[in-house]
Amino acid sequence: MNMPIKFDTLEYARKLVEAGMSRDQASAQAQALSEALSEATVAPAELVLLRADLIARMEIQKHDTEILKRDVEILKIRVDARFTTVFWMLGISMVLHAVTIGMLLHLLARLP
Repeated sequence: MNMPIKFDTLEYARKLVEAGMSRDQASAQAQALSEALSEATVAPAELVLLRADLIARMEIQKHDTEILKRDVEILKIRVDARFTTVFWMLGISMVLHAVTIGMLLHLLARLP
């Protein structure tokens, strides 16, 4: 975007007074023109560049989002695999405990 235009209101008003305008009118016109010129303006070519930049950034964001989605899926698979392993190990542990308890009960039953 273009920067606001520098404008010398006093010099402009002085030239208007020299050309025959009243001092109050010249001052008011200089102030109004100064305010109008202080607004930033955008040229059509700059809008095209901004649009291209925005589209490029959106494409990068889309690509990054796809990478994140892929990474989340990989993490889900890894977590599922770990939980499966843990549950399997817990199951084996419970079976071993059950066998141990069964053997102890069997031994206790055989005691006099």
